[in-house]
Amino acid sequence: MGEEHGAAQPARRGGRPPLTESRKDEIRLEIAIAAVRLFTEQGLDGTSVAQIADAAGIATRTLWRYFPSKEACAGPLLSFGLDRFTSYVRDWPTDRPLAGAADDTQWFSDASPTRLLLVIDLFRLTQAEPTLDQVWIRCYSDAVAPLSVVLGERLGLPADDLRIKVKASMLLASMHQGLRHYVCRAPGEHGLSLEDTIRAAARIGLAAAEAPDV
Repeated sequence: MGEEHGAAQPARRGGRPPLTESRKDEIRLEIAIAAVRLFTEQGLDGTSVAQIADAAGIATRTLWRYFPSKEACAGPLLSFGLDRFTSYVRDWPTDRPLAGAADDTQWFSDASPTRLLLVIDLFRLTQAEPTLDQVWIRCYSDAVAPLSVVLGERLGLPADDLRIKVKASMLLASMHQGLRHYVCRAPGEHGLSLEDTIRAAARIGLAAAEAPDV
């Protein structure tokens, strides 16, 4: 069972200016990276909130302001990549086939290899830790709505149209399956690199998202 915050913390007083939303997102990601590294090295049960806070360079009480449990700390690592993917689809030219985005040279240009490897570690952890698997599922579920907005604008349909929501879900599922395919290969099995596997999966999902409805 996850380690949870048991009491509300008093509001901080002082002369420091409030953090921007951008800086808050950076702190969440820093906490997530520290958490997944510790979960990988020590196991979920062997890692405390205090250790995560110390690794992230913040006070434990500060960590509680960002996350309700230690498992939740892992979420931003995945959400960061999903948000980046949604932004990439949004910025892809409307006069070019969406599937072509998977082969664009900018696809992984600013993706951190360290973050990608940590996402793989997180995926492996979800296979044995149900509470982390719930965090993973929640991140994908939360990503459907913003991606639906992007696809709806591109295809001229409202974001709450069933067809758009299904297309967004399928596209996210293609990314998930690409990662699963890469991670679950048999030991020693040769295949595509992580980057090429995700590209191939994204190409399938992007083509399906833009295909005419049957």
